[in-house]
Amino acid sequence: MNDRPDATELLEIARRTLLDDVLPRLPDDLRYSALMIANAMAIAAREHAAGDTDASAELARLLEFYGEPRPTLAGSALRAALSGYNQRLAADIRAGRCDGWIGLRGHLAQTTTDKLAIANPKALDN
Repeated sequence: MNDRPDATELLEIARRTLLDDVLPRLPDDLRYSALMIANAMAIAAREHAAGDTDASAELARLLEFYGEPRPTLAGSALRAALSGYNQRLAADIRAGRCDGWIGLRGHLAQTTTDKLAIANPKALDN
């Protein structure tokens, strides 16, 4: 297996090719679609580069809040567990059961920052 280029680098090479070589030759009615594709490629590259780090940290914060042991999870198992805990947290917030959690605002701010760093890092520049 080749070490280079990795998936993140391949996505960036493909994105640069799309933006630099293909986009200028596209008719105006296809430019928006090409820019959306390029944006999706950039998001995918950032997501791949980040790996499970942000999701693991988010799950760790939730498990600490709920006083539950921290399992070692990765990939789809990590995403499934995180989804379940986020659904639980949303229900608990709606029911008023999180009103005393001092770390709630910090958890939500950190989670939002981590997600923006992947989806729209320019939004963090403000």
